Amino acid sequence: MKRSARVFEALTPWAGLVVGLIATGFVHQFGSDSTFDHCEAMAPVPLIIVAVGGLLATLGSGLVSWQSIRTSDGARRTISIISVGMAALFAFAIILPVIAAMLIPRCFQ
Repeated sequence: MKRSARVFEALTPWAGLVVGLIATGFVHQFGSDSTFDHCEAMAPVPLIIVAVGGLLATLGSGLVSWQSIRTSDGARRTISIISVGMAALFAFAIILPVIAAMLIPRCFQ
């Protein structure tokens, strides 16, 4: 139990960066594949659902990194600050395709 707590504590500054990157990549890949493979059948609803899940994961991991700022010092604090900033940037990167999916017609013919 102690070892897993130490591992979790060691990884908390990196949470926003790692989880945000994975979530953004997944949302982007889902949107790209579904748009190009099934353009006629793709509605914005599945993309919005996946994007909201990715956004929640990104913001949650950014919050974990934010809480790590107060308890860390030195290099870990710097990593936490960068990780929070990257989580915000990844959240912005997830929001833009959702807006596009709602505004641009399905196959843009």
